[in-house]
Amino acid sequence: MKIEWFIDVPIPDAILEKMALYAEKCTVCEGICIPCSATVRLCDDDQIAQVNAKFRGINRSTDVLSFPAVAYPAGKTAGECEKALRREFDDETCSCFLGDIIIAVPHIYAQAEEYGHSVEREACYLLVHGLCHLMGYDHMEDAEKKKMRELEERILSANTNDPAKGV
Repeated sequence: MKIEWFIDVPIPDAILEKMALYAEKCTVCEGICIPCSATVRLCDDDQIAQVNAKFRGINRSTDVLSFPAVAYPAGKTAGECEKALRREFDDETCSCFLGDIIIAVPHIYAQAEEYGHSVEREACYLLVHGLCHLMGYDHMEDAEKKKMRELEERILSANTNDPAKGV
């Protein structure tokens, strides 16, 4: 998975590196065999609140927003839609563009504390969550939510260095 980072609010390089590893796990766990890419903006609460208001009509900050580039058929996800992915092929990156993700860095730190886990784990979770949306998953209905949460946990429990450990 190729990620083009736009970093308005910096976070440690070690966390960015771990996030990139889990981005790769997303496509592997989804069964995508062709190169994919996405853009990820790391920003502050004000920036994400503006985008949330403009595109969702919700005038407040949030943790992560996803803007898919691929239109999957109803009930299908990226692993089942190679033709749809290939329509988003980008000659510059030699990959299929999945879409854009925006993550509010202050939410990474606040939610890590709230949920009692590491900042690294929360950053990876928010990226994985956003990438699942870009791959066609949603959590509006209970059945969809269950399917998405199972994939997120499978991705997060995988570790590129030690399969027995995740973030």
